[in-house]
Amino acid sequence: MSNDHYLVVSYFVCGAMSLGVGLVACRILRAPFAAITELLAHRFRSALLKRVLSVSLTMAAVLGFLSVSYTSCGKNYDQIVNNREYLVEVNRKQLQSTGDWVVYAVFAWGVVVVICLAAARKKEPEQDKHS
Repeated sequence: MSNDHYLVVSYFVCGAMSLGVGLVACRILRAPFAAITELLAHRFRSALLKRVLSVSLTMAAVLGFLSVSYTSCGKNYDQIVNNREYLVEVNRKQLQSTGDWVVYAVFAWGVVVVICLAAARKKEPEQDKHS
């Protein structure tokens, strides 16, 4: 396979793998997140939060992939295509960046969940006083 073909194929394979990472993260976190949102929010907000979680994790994966550029080192197209090692290095950076962005998104959602749990805990004693 020529380096030119390798560039195209590896770009789309890494893109698909990045999207897969985002979807796997959504799949793993969907059930626990749904349980928490069901406890804290009404049905409409719960469904909205679950959709936003899926979209944000998928977008984080795609944005992580797109954040790495082949031309960031100042090389032109011919120099990039002639160096297979550089192409492999960029693919690794793309997948690493995808993982980083997904982890950041998961941490951000963790902060949101903690804030929601703290707010729900503060509301409980107020409801007990009025009973």
